[in-house]
Amino acid sequence: MNKLIVLTLIAFGCDSGGGGGNPGPDLLPGFTPPPPPVNGFQILLPPYRGLQPSTDIEMCTWTDKTTSDKNLDIKTLEAYQSGIGHHAVVYMTSFARTPGTTRECSGADTVFLRFVAGSGGEGQGIKNTAPGNLVYRVPPNMQIVINHHYLNATSSVQDGQTAVNVTLADPNAQNIPSDSLAFVDTNLNIPPGASSKDIRCIMQGDIDAWYFIPHMHRWGSHIAIDRTHAGATDRVFDVQWQPEYTFHPPEIRREVTDPFALRTGDEIHVHCDWNNTGTDTLTFGMEMCVAFGATIDSQGIGNLACDAGAWGHF
Repeated sequence: MNKLIVLTLIAFGCDSGGGGGNPGPDLLPGFTPPPPPVNGFQILLPPYRGLQPSTDIEMCTWTDKTTSDKNLDIKTLEAYQSGIGHHAVVYMTSFARTPGTTRECSGADTVFLRFVAGSGGEGQGIKNTAPGNLVYRVPPNMQIVINHHYLNATSSVQDGQTAVNVTLADPNAQNIPSDSLAFVDTNLNIPPGASSKDIRCIMQGDIDAWYFIPHMHRWGSHIAIDRTHAGATDRVFDVQWQPEYTFHPPEIRREVTDPFALRTGDEIHVHCDWNNTGTDTLTFGMEMCVAFGATIDSQGIGNLACDAGAWGHF
């Protein structure tokens, strides 16, 4: 096995449920995920028990998988779930919690969680492989968090379980990280009732994105994203927002050879509408208005955000 892969696995500890001295959580009857990949590891979550009929819930689990002083380059994610599973998404955070912490995901969690990649579970698993020579890069000093979604459409109480197989990229290849790009306003103040917000950003350099999404939380009602290039404006997204879009929104995916091109001088305009049915003003974290992209970072720029017109790294 490659030395870098060995060091990475040591940094992450033993594979959950993948042999060695740590057998990991028990498996639900009939749930038989495959073993960990040879050049990777498996995250096996404990069963989530007692899901009532007609219940739709998204759980977040802070795992014992943490990077040390090296990047972790992931090539493929493959999620496996029991019968009521819907999807699993891998996030990372620099705000660590006790491994094993599990709770229902909230919109506020997305302030501290950064998207890595996701995969449909639904029984046999669906592979999500970074396209071309891209990799899903987890920087040093990050903790892996799993968002696992269960939907009990039956008439009886059900248990759910999730396993995620992570295949590492070949460290000898010419890997290009897929980094993050966000158009956002972290000074949101959303009063009770109906309100709206416009965020306008001018591109300061050329960036290619292969993945692009809108992002709001439960009080969002509508989001539109426009790109203006050379005087012509194109509507990228026009979405009547639904609460379930918080963790799995509409998306644009492009081939690496035909990316979503953002060029110097282009304007990105994000317009958000909300219906705050509570009595308190909502701030950033409780609600959001974001256009988010996964970039083809061949220049090594890193993660960039345009926050209410001001650019910086995050």
